Amino acid sequence: MNPLTKEELLSKYADDDTRDKIFRLNILSDFLGTCLIASNYKPPSQLTETIKLTPYGNDKVQAFAKRRIPIPEARTFCLLELSWIDLLIDPQATDMLRLQEAISRQIIERKINYPFIFGRELYDRAYEHPSIGEDTRTLDLSDTLDVLEGTPQGVFQMYDYVTGPYGLLSSKSHRFYPPQQYANLVHCSDVNCHQIHSVHFTTSRDASINKHREEGAKTLKKDSETPSAWASFITQIFSDKVNSSLDTLGDPLISILGDCLTLEELSSLTAWLLDNTRGQLRETCQTLRLTGNAAQIVAGMSRAHLMQLSLTTADRDINQGIDALVHSGQIMVPDTEVRRPLVNDNASFADFRLFAEVGSLGVRVRSAAMHLAPLRLRHLVERMYRLTDMDDREELEWQLRSAKGASLEARLEEYLQSKSPREVVETLVLVRKSNAVAACELLGLREGATEDENFISLILWKLGFASASISDPHARFWRLHEDMERTLRMGPGGPLGPTVDEFAEKVRNNAGSYFVELEETLCDSLAFTIWGLTHDHFMDRRPFVYRKGSHENTSFAWLHNAVRRSDDEQLRYDGDKKPALYALCRGFQCISAELKRLAGEREANTRPLTLIPDWASRQELQKFPFRHSVPFLDLTDESREMILKRLLEISRTLVSGDVHNVRNDWLHGGRDVPDPERFRASLSAIKSAVQLIEDSGFSRISFAISGHRSDGFGRSVTTLANHRGVKLDVHNPSPFDWLKLPSTGVAQHVMTAACFSAPGDFLRFSSEETSPYAEMWSDYPRRMAKSQRVGHALDGVSASGSWESAAGTMRQRSSAP
Repeated sequence: MNPLTKEELLSKYADDDTRDKIFRLNILSDFLGTCLIASNYKPPSQLTETIKLTPYGNDKVQAFAKRRIPIPEARTFCLLELSWIDLLIDPQATDMLRLQEAISRQIIERKINYPFIFGRELYDRAYEHPSIGEDTRTLDLSDTLDVLEGTPQGVFQMYDYVTGPYGLLSSKSHRFYPPQQYANLVHCSDVNCHQIHSVHFTTSRDASINKHREEGAKTLKKDSETPSAWASFITQIFSDKVNSSLDTLGDPLISILGDCLTLEELSSLTAWLLDNTRGQLRETCQTLRLTGNAAQIVAGMSRAHLMQLSLTTADRDINQGIDALVHSGQIMVPDTEVRRPLVNDNASFADFRLFAEVGSLGVRVRSAAMHLAPLRLRHLVERMYRLTDMDDREELEWQLRSAKGASLEARLEEYLQSKSPREVVETLVLVRKSNAVAACELLGLREGATEDENFISLILWKLGFASASISDPHARFWRLHEDMERTLRMGPGGPLGPTVDEFAEKVRNNAGSYFVELEETLCDSLAFTIWGLTHDHFMDRRPFVYRKGSHENTSFAWLHNAVRRSDDEQLRYDGDKKPALYALCRGFQCISAELKRLAGEREANTRPLTLIPDWASRQELQKFPFRHSVPFLDLTDESREMILKRLLEISRTLVSGDVHNVRNDWLHGGRDVPDPERFRASLSAIKSAVQLIEDSGFSRISFAISGHRSDGFGRSVTTLANHRGVKLDVHNPSPFDWLKLPSTGVAQHVMTAACFSAPGDFLRFSSEETSPYAEMWSDYPRRMAKSQRVGHALDGVSASGSWESAAGTMRQRSSAP
């Protein structure tokens, strides 16, 4: 018998039902071939009796027996190999459901194992395990079994088979996240390295099934050194059954469930799916003898149990469930937070290298290979308006009447290229109700999305555009400030104006909220400024990321120590509390004095050579400017001088405006009406000071992408803008790309007074708001102790971008965006 070509195999197995069963056999074989087993593993009779051999397979089993391979191992070997010259397993005679159940039973009983690679459980266990250090890349069998002991069964999916603690379940959606014999577990001691290193697990080579595989392979090769073209044949079936070129695949959702939701949030999602999947998930639960209401079913479940159950539902249901829970606040995502997988951040999928993320508007899928958003917007418009339909053409002609072009198609192209995405959505998508309904259907938006005041932003988010939901922490302050100015302009004296008492009462009512917001504004700005100019960002666990709770506390501790050194009695305050208004007004002056003192002690704050990254001295294209542990000391001379002056000016303006006394007079001054003119002068001083704070970047005003341009020489400029209309350009490539500053794709705060390289390289930061997700990963990464092995730094170096999947074409492991 000679090996068959791909074309011959396609002709021989032309029936769709047979091809489907061969494909499923291939997947079930892969599940067995990638598991981890102990040395005492033996194929169970439930499995071996389910396997039905072809005549060719029967001949090979007899040949295996002559080589003293036990019959159970020989039959299991046939399933693992599946084919050589011809099929070893009969796809028609083998009961696929019984075979799935046999494998499922082994998974449930932990006869075969998969590592649970999601969340923190295995990552934290590796950090605490005595056999794992920063240079560990492979565990022997004993350590593998010890590390996996007590952890859940791994959750993976190939096609519609989902493995996990419940065995092997069936899903309503096809996804590919194949089982793997490794996990991302180790962050090395090098703070300059932000890669998470993989550790490979070992399966027993002494188990009877593995001991005989080499002998079995030799027997097959007696027929032919090369098999028939089964790999190409399976790939063709895979391509016919699964469209890996879609941009809406659900594969990335697996990482979202695993790494981006807390256990409580995942419980809420599973409960939502129980009540909103038309009975489908309840039916699955009933087969597992899980009964009761949704809350009762999910109570006490582990992440692995919840993941596996959720993944049996359709992609659309999972998407809408996450969106609904984010909208209702059950999954609490602050405006500035975008959740992405951390432990498994190197996974992207299919042709577009898709990955998923969760923001305040819900979950979405993006591409790590290209910008899909403009293409998706074009596709959405083309679905809204069928250019072959006369009514749609006339409607579109009217909407594009001001666009230039010789034809409707040309005008549409010009419009899509010249208008902002928001304008396109407002003008073309939302112009009629049918379009809005169709957009919800095409983008899979949650029920009730059309009634959301952020409907346009929601559409843009789902398409993949940068979120316009950038924070403005001073919005409420300026609104209250305008109210105060308006109230004072409408003072007593005119024929229609209020009486003196009415005026005083109204001012006092508004002043209470106003001064509380002023204190919060000054407090936040003080803490952020101290942190931004004095914290060693490069050495932080999360470089250049401001966490309001913890960093505010350390900032005020710094200020408290600075006040004690200044010996200024008027500035003294309880270090365990936030400063009062007068101390806040004077606080900027205190920062200036302390920074000036630190500038006089530059040498004492020099960064040790051991904490300077190796790359800083080994090449000259990328520069490392942070030679001191206090970033203020590494700013340009002009920038340092400007910062000191502006900090003094802010305090001088607030103190000369007598802000704290005016506040006390109006709120605590008794029944007498204070002088309104003095209040107006104080308001003017406050306005000037807060504007100077904003202009200097001493506040957490957010910037986001407003434009991008590039040329044919590899140069590009990304324009960032904030709500005030201030725009800044970030050039790429930059000699500072390796500093771990925030990427231009995220909302960020630019300290425009803090320039470390003229003319336009400023300190830039992102914010991490307090949230369940932030708390879940608060101490991540956990770095291993430094290895004493000389060559450890060379470990784990390998080529990237290799493809792996059931058919070798579906999923790519690569650097995350």
